[in-house]
Amino acid sequence: MSRWILGAPAVMLLGLLMAAVASVLTASLAPVAGIPLGHYQRFLSDPTYFAYITRSFRVASLTTAGALLLGYPVAFAMTRVSARTQKLLTLALILQFFSVNVTRIYAFVLILGNNGALNRSLLGLGLIDHRIPLIYNELGVTIGLASSALPFAVFPITTVLARIPASLREAAQVLGAGRGRIFWRIIFPLSLPGVSASAVVVFLYSLGAFATPLLLGGGFVDLIAVFSYEQAVNLSNYGFAAAGAVVTLSIAFLTVYVFTTVMDRWTRVA
Repeated sequence: MSRWILGAPAVMLLGLLMAAVASVLTASLAPVAGIPLGHYQRFLSDPTYFAYITRSFRVASLTTAGALLLGYPVAFAMTRVSARTQKLLTLALILQFFSVNVTRIYAFVLILGNNGALNRSLLGLGLIDHRIPLIYNELGVTIGLASSALPFAVFPITTVLARIPASLREAAQVLGAGRGRIFWRIIFPLSLPGVSASAVVVFLYSLGAFATPLLLGGGFVDLIAVFSYEQAVNLSNYGFAAAGAVVTLSIAFLTVYVFTTVMDRWTRVA
């Protein structure tokens, strides 16, 4: 009986999720002027609309790569420092993630803007002779998303790294292996499950981002979430917005499935 009581909230949440997905799917399948699957035909046949998906996947992929490149060293360091320092790093990541989203985004505007701190510093040091556009483009959106998604990249890798027995490193050192060889032949291959989990979470998080591309993109880098919002809320075109969401969800599911399959095989080989 206690198991059912504890599992009831999870079942309710799952039911709400399935109901939401079913409502989106139903709206997307509604005929348009008597044409079956009219919303899908319009979305897939127009390069302007399909570009939202290609742009979203490109930005999400770059964000995932950037978050992993930044997150892996942080995760590795968290397993090598004292427990007190590890708690401080964990707290810093949590506070960074749960800080007000709009405030964090406007902080990036002040730093990366044409008259921001970074451009002024580079100009003052003479490293550049003109201002570098770092916002209102895909680069700015990627930087903002990678920053906000950093905890998703760090924590799964940290968990896996912490479970690697220290005896493996000690045995490799006894056999004469250097630090670099130990890392690439032992530590990194064993941490691939954490890397894979981090990549999936960051990718899906970035793919569905709304506020960051809206504010840091400045209307020039509209991703699929912005498209769905504009169609559903501003234009009241729920069926068309739902069709775009369903296509994106389907491609994302296939992408994640292929990626996890490849990573599982690579992990076994490694």
